[in-house]
Amino acid sequence: MTHRHVDVATFVEVSTPQGPFGLPHVLCDADIRDVPDLTAELRRVKREPSATSIGRLLEQAAPIATRIPGAVPAMYAVMARSVAVRQRAGTVAVTAVGMFAGGGGFGVTPPVLMSLQVVVGGMTQRPRAVGGQVVVRDVLDLTVTIDHNVVDGAPAARFCAALRRLIESAAVISPSS
Repeated sequence: MTHRHVDVATFVEVSTPQGPFGLPHVLCDADIRDVPDLTAELRRVKREPSATSIGRLLEQAAPIATRIPGAVPAMYAVMARSVAVRQRAGTVAVTAVGMFAGGGGFGVTPPVLMSLQVVVGGMTQRPRAVGGQVVVRDVLDLTVTIDHNVVDGAPAARFCAALRRLIESAAVISPSS
């Protein structure tokens, strides 16, 4: 299965009568869009979840489906076998477990519909060896899960190394940027 661009599946926390819910949303063509555009889309979904097809489905099915034990895991198991669903579900998944709690953290990612999932943990200060000296550095916890049925280990390791280099060399983004 080949994707022309990178479609990023993520969750947007929305309010429901049953409490907060992580609404799945796919940011299409994320690799060719800028951060303000992606942010604006996520904020629109949070503000008005029923404007998306999954948001409308949530309004209709969630009150019933969440009361049936095992319904949600069964739904994912069925969807994972569908090529059409996989193509619409996004290329990669990104979620953040460290955004609400201070400090570090990592996620254990379940097998889902994407071949790559990145869980962003928290940022903490930890001792690191830099140039032969121990210094305190900001450290971001990331958990990367790759489906070996889709991606071989060597390309996966190269991807992780490239991702680390990009993050470590990135300039700080100020709120005014």
